[in-house]
Amino acid sequence: MNLEVLVEERSAEQALRMLLPCIVPGIDFEIRVFQGKPDPLKRLPIMLRKYVTWIAQKNTSRVVLVGRDDDDCLELKAR
Repeated sequence: MNLEVLVEERSAEQALRMLLPCIVPGIDFEIRVFQGKPDPLKRLPIMLRKYVTWIAQKNTSRVVLVGRDDDDCLELKAR
């Protein structure tokens, strides 16, 4: 199994590089850093359509990690 994590900032990447091997040992992971929260939220629908077949073939899961900030949690999840 592979894991791809999309994060909005470098500090999240640094933390996950230390935490993921402890949380999911033995899982290969890739972390993609974006430029703030709007960037991954805008690009995610395009990325998912583009990679839907590839993800299934490679047994890959994708996680999007963004800060809630002042956003409504339910609205943010819906986006």
